[in-house]
Amino acid sequence: MRGKTFIVTIATLVFAGLVWVSTASAHCDSLDGPVAKAAVKSLKTGDFSHVQIWVGQEQEEELRDAYQRAKPAFENDESARKVARRYFIESAIRLHRAAENQPYTGVKPADAPVPEDVEAAEKALKTGDIDPALNILNQAMRDEVSHWFQNALEARKNKDKSVEAGREWTDAYVKYVIYVHKLYKTIKAGPPHGVGE
Repeated sequence: MRGKTFIVTIATLVFAGLVWVSTASAHCDSLDGPVAKAAVKSLKTGDFSHVQIWVGQEQEEELRDAYQRAKPAFENDESARKVARRYFIESAIRLHRAAENQPYTGVKPADAPVPEDVEAAEKALKTGDIDPALNILNQAMRDEVSHWFQNALEARKNKDKSVEAGREWTDAYVKYVIYVHKLYKTIKAGPPHGVGE
């Protein structure tokens, strides 16, 4: 559980301090995520650029081809519209993931849970107020760093009592220091991927 919290905290810390390029895959891959919404908007308006921005130049031609195939069917009857919509959403999400250099694992259902950190980050972009997102991050970081710190402090009390106690201290010390160090390095490194990079 701590490992998952660490990953979410790291990903969100990197995300929150930088220009938003893409969200977590569970969000971008969903039928009601931003890529799918952009794909449908492009089909409805006839303006390819709504979805074009979600891929890199390397994926653009393939996405445009999918758009040109889907658009005439989308303008047909309801049955053809549904097939065209699904085809174009799948193409857009698959190519968006390729632009992120991430694996495509299919389209997730609408209303899939969005992680709290991603939701807060997106809300911050809508409202212009980063504080709620930073509060989530600060609390998660405070909780996790404090946990590893307390473990190390506790183990240090008995480190000289036996070799076993000394090893427990060493283990707790290394986990705490490495956790803080990797957290710091990840924050300084920036996002692990973007679109078209």
